[in-house]
Amino acid sequence: MAMQSLPGAIVNNPEPGRWALWLSFPLAILLAIASLGGLFLPSTYAHEARLHAAQAAGIDAMSLAVILPVLAIAAVLVLRGSVAARLVWTGALVYLVYNFLYYTFAVHFNAMFLPYCGVLGLSFYALAGSVPALSIPEIARRYGPRTPVRATAIALLLLGLGTIFHWLSEIAPALLTGRIPQAVRDSGLVTEPAAVLDLAFLVPASITAAILLLRRKPLGFVLGPVLLVFLVLSGLGLAAMGTAMARRGFETGYAFFAIALGIAAGGAVLLALSLRGSKLA
Repeated sequence: MAMQSLPGAIVNNPEPGRWALWLSFPLAILLAIASLGGLFLPSTYAHEARLHAAQAAGIDAMSLAVILPVLAIAAVLVLRGSVAARLVWTGALVYLVYNFLYYTFAVHFNAMFLPYCGVLGLSFYALAGSVPALSIPEIARRYGPRTPVRATAIALLLLGLGTIFHWLSEIAPALLTGRIPQAVRDSGLVTEPAAVLDLAFLVPASITAAILLLRRKPLGFVLGPVLLVFLVLSGLGLAAMGTAMARRGFETGYAFFAIALGIAAGGAVLLALSLRGSKLA
């Protein structure tokens, strides 16, 4: 006989994924090592193009200042029963998997290679191990009429479509002319890893979440906040990249910073309104 869910039931059951939560702490240590290595060991990015080295340094600074505390604090709150913190924690893990796929496959081999692998692996297994602890229908029922469902869906749809436009505007002309995109030539890499991650994973996830939210499907109420967390952290990461670029003489860094900070702020407002409009403890 199926169990009936009660209105006041606890929807965050950390027991099935408790081991995954504890992975956050060795993960935080490895993240600190990788970021400190990038910031203070000159050899880490010695083989990168000057622009990419500046961008990586910005990401490392943001990882220390933002990602690491968000990950650790959210894990502690989840262990205490907070569902809202679980969604934030999950979004932080998604960001780390995305970011360290780039580090492991696109950054030239350096002394931080093993920490990169450790962060990627722990992030992935923590994310996979947390899935059994999510009660998606129960979480969805906790959202009230004040939740900005349509606004979140539109934001995620714009994220997906904007990302497609950004990459196709660079890739399509190169394909039509039979040339390698200028950004790939400048980086010294064999392809554009960020485009792979965005087009293969971010775009489908964003558009799918938007459709699910517009149709008010339970999964959308989990994917939406998780992707908003990812959007906020990515925006802050891009802003940090812009700051590092500007400090190293790249004039475009200032515009990069302003646009990215605006994206992060918009995502943060939607995330705050979404969690405020729910009964997620």
